[in-house]
Amino acid sequence: MNIKQFIESSKGIKPYRPTPLLEAADILKLNSNENLFLSREFIQGLVAEAVLDTDPRLYPLGEEQELKQLIADLNNVEPEQVLVSAGGDQVIELLFSLLSRGDAVTAVTPTFSMYPRAALQRGIELRQVSLRDDFTLDVQGTIEIAEGSSLLVVCNPNNPTGNQFPKQDILELVEGFKGLVLVDEAYTEFSDYSIAEKTKDYENLLVLRTFSKVYGLAGLRLGYCITNTELALTLRDRYMMPYPVSNLVLKTGCKVLEQNQLIVESVDETKKQRDWLVTELNNLAGVQAYPSDANFVLFNTEKPYNEVYDNLLSRGIILSKQGKVLDKENCLRVTIAPKPMLERLLEALKEATK
Repeated sequence: MNIKQFIESSKGIKPYRPTPLLEAADILKLNSNENLFLSREFIQGLVAEAVLDTDPRLYPLGEEQELKQLIADLNNVEPEQVLVSAGGDQVIELLFSLLSRGDAVTAVTPTFSMYPRAALQRGIELRQVSLRDDFTLDVQGTIEIAEGSSLLVVCNPNNPTGNQFPKQDILELVEGFKGLVLVDEAYTEFSDYSIAEKTKDYENLLVLRTFSKVYGLAGLRLGYCITNTELALTLRDRYMMPYPVSNLVLKTGCKVLEQNQLIVESVDETKKQRDWLVTELNNLAGVQAYPSDANFVLFNTEKPYNEVYDNLLSRGIILSKQGKVLDKENCLRVTIAPKPMLERLLEALKEATK
C-alpha cells in the first residue's frame, strides 16, 4: 500500500475529538467521566511525591511489580494475573492487534466508541448485538451472533447507557462463548460488583480497568487488565512492548491506591449526587434521565440534542453528544460532579430545553 492509498483508506475512520476547546474562563467540563470529586491539588501532590521517589534516567524497576501487587490485593487475585498498560486503550489495541483481516469481533452495543473504531482500523468484521430498548442484555442472542468470532466485548457497567448487567448474565456469556471475552469494567467502582475474581476460573475471560475514572489519573494514561496467569504472561511477555508505562506514572498509581479512604469517600459522594441528578433531570420538562451504575447519567431530550448541546456549550458547559441510543432519539451524557456544578448545569438545561 502506498501513502495515497493509506490516506484514502483511513478516511472512513472518524477522528476522536471528545472535548471542544473553549476560551471562556469558567468552563464546566462534564463530557469525559473524570473524577471531579478528587481535587486537582490532591492529585498534583501525589504526582509530586512520585517525582521525588523515581529516577527518570532509569527504565522502570520495581514500580510495576509494586503496582501489580496493590492491584492484586484490591481485586483478590494474584499479581501474575495483572497486565499494566498505558491506559485501558492500550489493552484494546493489543487484543485487536492479535486479530487478522477476516476475523470477527462481536460487541454488545451501544458501546464505548473505541471498539468499533479499532475494528475499522484493522479491517476486522464487527458484529453488533444491540441491547433491548430497556437496556437489558439478550444473553442467548448474543452468544448465537458471536459464534465463530474471535472476541466478544461487553462494557459492564455499559457506556453510554450506564447500567450494570446482572452478574449471572455476564458469566453466561463467558461460559457460552468459545473465544475471548473482554469485560470492560472502567466504571465498576461505582457499581455493585466486579467479576475480576472470576478470571481465576475461566481461561477466556479478561477484565479491563482504568485509573482514568475513579482514581482521577485520566491525564497520566494508566490502566490494567486482569486475566488468568497463563494468558497474562503470554500477552505481557510476547506481545506487549517493554516498558509501556513510565516509572513516574506507575509510582503515582501506587500512591493513589494507598489513598483508599479518600477514593471510597469520592465514590460514595458520586453515587449520592448521581441519584439526586437523575431525580432532578426527570423533574425538568422535556427531559428523561435513566438510572445509572456509573459516574455518568444518560438522558434524552424532546428538543434536538444538537440544539441543547450547542446552547449549553455557549454557556461554557460541555456534555457528551450521544444522539440516537436504541429507541431514544436525542441523548446526551453528563459526568457526575460536585453538587454546585450540577446545579449550574440544571439551571442552564432549563433554558436550553425550553
